[in-house]
Amino acid sequence: MRKVHMPSIKTIRGNISCSKRDFLFGLTSLFFLSKSTNALAQKMQAVQTMQSQYLEYQPVALKKLAIDAKAIELDIPPLADTGNSIPFTIKLIAPADRLIQSFEIIAPENPFPMVLRGKIPKASKSYQFSTRIRLALSQDVWVIVTLDNGQKIANSVPSVVTLNACFDAT
Repeated sequence: MRKVHMPSIKTIRGNISCSKRDFLFGLTSLFFLSKSTNALAQKMQAVQTMQSQYLEYQPVALKKLAIDAKAIELDIPPLADTGNSIPFTIKLIAPADRLIQSFEIIAPENPFPMVLRGKIPKASKSYQFSTRIRLALSQDVWVIVTLDNGQKIANSVPSVVTLNACFDAT
């Protein structure tokens, strides 16, 4: 059997040495790593830009609303396996001498915080609604109710999501 001698080690800049294969593998890895890091940074910047357009739906602004846990009952699983489809039920009961005109479901950490805006066709004393929502991260989900006199009341409930959704800004 004849041995073929191929010099596989090249010297680069004097004291650092590596094979062609290792060099090309490292160069390719750096290329893909820079592309994926750049794409992730662009997506995060897009999410921050979208969220900055909805300042009234950020947690700081939401906490300034009048909280009424008796008028707004929220039912959401405290722990969700995936953020793609979480069951969510709201039960609204208007305060004395008031009627419910509309409601909004807000998820402040989503790329688009406004999950749903519902207008009740005929203002009523009570209303119940069930749906499934998508959550990007673990967060407090808010419901803001507008009464017939223009007053807004709110309530929130936390939900922990183990597998995040909404990475594509939907």
